[in-house]
Amino acid sequence: MRPTNLNSEKVNLAFTKQSEIYDEYEKANALLSWMRQQVYDAVLPHLKKGSKILELNSGTGTDAIFFAKLGFDVLCNDLSDGMIKKISEKIKNENLQNRIKVLQCSYTELDKLYNEKFDFIFSNFGGLNCISDLRLVTTHFPKLLNDSGKVCLVIMPPVCPWEILQVFKGKFKFAFRRFDKSGADANVEGVSFKTYYFSANEIKSSLGSKFRIIHKRALGVFTPIPQMENFINKHKLLIKLFQKFDKVFSKHFPFNLVGDHLILIAEYKSTIK
Repeated sequence: MRPTNLNSEKVNLAFTKQSEIYDEYEKANALLSWMRQQVYDAVLPHLKKGSKILELNSGTGTDAIFFAKLGFDVLCNDLSDGMIKKISEKIKNENLQNRIKVLQCSYTELDKLYNEKFDFIFSNFGGLNCISDLRLVTTHFPKLLNDSGKVCLVIMPPVCPWEILQVFKGKFKFAFRRFDKSGADANVEGVSFKTYYFSANEIKSSLGSKFRIIHKRALGVFTPIPQMENFINKHKLLIKLFQKFDKVFSKHFPFNLVGDHLILIAEYKSTIK
């Protein structure tokens, strides 16, 4: 089902509002910064010198700036007016105009880039959870990637242990929200819109037969979700132990199928039938 224009408009409004506070929120949330570093640790071994990156749902440009400073060329894509503004400001402030370009559009409209080729496509922290059918995005990937190019998708799955545990606090709707196939209501800065959750098999299926999964791990199996700030601040030593558990077990079955997010990296081979 194609997402409605209304949902896209709400997503734009919500993340435009969030763009004003997101960077400060991340700085104050050590767990969110830790999660981003786990993503980088997964991605960097798959990038080669001179790789050209297409980043979807780039947000305020944190990842784009990180990759650009390492010498990679990045084309940022985002729908939100506010996020595009923030990215553009950062590019100018960091003097990275030669490394980072910006395209404002929905990631369902990547046909606008068919005249370009990339070595790596990257989407972080659940941006793709704002669409009901991943194939509306992934169908573009073969026409955008060089042969042997790779894709890294960081997507929220249906099963998140820390959310399910909230049932013991009586938060039944929150605990099981990810299981609603018709979409769950999300609220960002007072704006409600639909979000959808995808299993590892659904993500793999959306990519198609020409992609081979080469890396799969969970993000936030034992470690609480970043929104549980009160618990995190009260149990800092316990959180460090949980993070160690995540590093050890998150790549292995069945832990690599559940969590706050999944990190899937796939390689594209045009010769596969």
